[in-house]
Amino acid sequence: MATKTAATASDKQALADLRSQIDQIDGVIHDMLRERSEVIDEVRKIKGKQQIYIRPGREAQMMRVLMGRPQGKIPEGLVVRIWREMISAFTLLEGNTKVGVYAPEKGLGLWDVARDHYGAFTPLVEYKTVAAAIKALRENKITIAVIPPPVQGEKDSWWSLLAADKSNVLTVFQSVPSEILKAGRANARNVLPMGLVIGKLYPELTGDDRSYLALQCTHVPEAEMKRLLSKAGYKVRQLLVQPMGRSASSITAFMAEVDGFVGRSDTRLGRLRAMMGSRLQLLSPLGGYPVPLKNGRR
Repeated sequence: MATKTAATASDKQALADLRSQIDQIDGVIHDMLRERSEVIDEVRKIKGKQQIYIRPGREAQMMRVLMGRPQGKIPEGLVVRIWREMISAFTLLEGNTKVGVYAPEKGLGLWDVARDHYGAFTPLVEYKTVAAAIKALRENKITIAVIPPPVQGEKDSWWSLLAADKSNVLTVFQSVPSEILKAGRANARNVLPMGLVIGKLYPELTGDDRSYLALQCTHVPEAEMKRLLSKAGYKVRQLLVQPMGRSASSITAFMAEVDGFVGRSDTRLGRLRAMMGSRLQLLSPLGGYPVPLKNGRR
């Protein structure tokens, strides 16, 4: 009995010592958070007032570096969860951010994935249609909008609305979530859907990206469009087709998702224009997004 009592007392002391270590580590983490907030305040002063303070390209590169480090016994997904909450909170310190979210009365909405990505404190606003969210963006009622990815056969495609704006102000610049988690590892009540983030911001090159191109042309079948995009130097992941009339001479709209980064001055755009000639009515880069992490790892 004496031996058992001594062992129990030793265990209690060991636990007390370990908890003391945890308290010390927590203090260090809190000190570092204060220091980080002070650095961000200096960044804010240098940058000055901006329309949008989000830097998704830098965020993606930060997370790739962090997840490329040894993870030890850190639970899967925890680092990304902590940094997403931290990045979103500090972004709010730099300037106001209000996120519009596609949340229809019926069907799959994006509220859960938006809250997961932008944290507990960022204001979210529901929109029943993507068109309504885009209208709010143009009127500066929200900073950015989380919308569903494009699909074949949708009646009112959001990408045609963006392509129709010749000023090319609104583009895709991020996807959410920033990591693809296993089922049951996210806050979503159902299967975690993918969303795209649009706003008055063009994406940055991160080294692992995907991009969107919107085209309108005449007399170009789908197979030929794929061939032309490939010949111009693009690797097509997805090509959506939307006829804009019923006659043989009607314009056809295409939305291409391609591997890699496509800037507004991408030289391959010029090749496409040259190959298509007068058949091409519109060619507009609609941004893109950094490729997300997979299951908390690169």
